[in-house]
Amino acid sequence: MFVQMKRIVVKEGFSEPVLAKFSGEGKLEKQPGFIDLAVLKKNVRRGDEEVVVYVRWESEEAWKNWEKNPDHIAGHKANLGKPKPDHVLESSQATYHVHAVK
Repeated sequence: MFVQMKRIVVKEGFSEPVLAKFSGEGKLEKQPGFIDLAVLKKNVRRGDEEVVVYVRWESEEAWKNWEKNPDHIAGHKANLGKPKPDHVLESSQATYHVHAVK
């Protein structure tokens, strides 16, 4: 199993659009090797809000196939050259090989 995690930090009060973007149905769920996706929001009282998108794949190869998928590439090209929204403070991505699940 292989996991992709996206971390998005936004200004206070701006997590809802990010949550909605990743919670809605998309083409990702129909990709071969896709297992599931979880959208997490860090519970904060005041200040910046953090959203984590946790995607499980059957294998690293399945994830790489999604990364090369024309639909995925087109989505990123649509935003090419556009500045990131003002409410997005930072974003990052990491991938992991899963060694144990209990």
